Amino acid sequence: MEKNSDTTGETPKHLDFITSICLFLLSVYIIADSLKMIKTVGGPVYSSPGLLPIIIGSMLMLCTVVLFIKSMKSVGFMGNLRALSEWFRPFIKDTDTRAMLSGIAIIAVYSFVLVPRLPFLLSSIIFMVFLMKVINAGSYLKISLISVSVSASLYILFEIIFKVPLP
Repeated sequence: MEKNSDTTGETPKHLDFITSICLFLLSVYIIADSLKMIKTVGGPVYSSPGLLPIIIGSMLMLCTVVLFIKSMKSVGFMGNLRALSEWFRPFIKDTDTRAMLSGIAIIAVYSFVLVPRLPFLLSSIIFMVFLMKVINAGSYLKISLISVSVSASLYILFEIIFKVPLP
């Protein structure tokens, strides 16, 4: 019986490679934002609210550097890039992946564009229609009826009955 690299339980090195780069960038952001926090608050560093995020960001950076070096040992930088591009092409062409990325984009548009600019009821209806269409939940009529009824029910329940202000 031959062993397949996908079934051995071992993480492919190109995924470690890209994960280490992404987490390194995240740790740089955490450290930079923590330094801004220390500068804004003022006072000694040891009593600043930015001290713990700097420590956590630094530890994350150290771990990502170790992961990056470990992923580079076997095939090197170009080998990791080649393996990543070979993995990425079929991944991005997959319909489930496209649906997932579309759903993430729709949630981002809802959170950062629709909710701040439109009333809650209208933005929620628009959000649900687009999200349900991406996952192929049915015809436009069915999706529209469900979106309007769910959004209106939530609005009535929270805004009118519970008197909880919605965004």
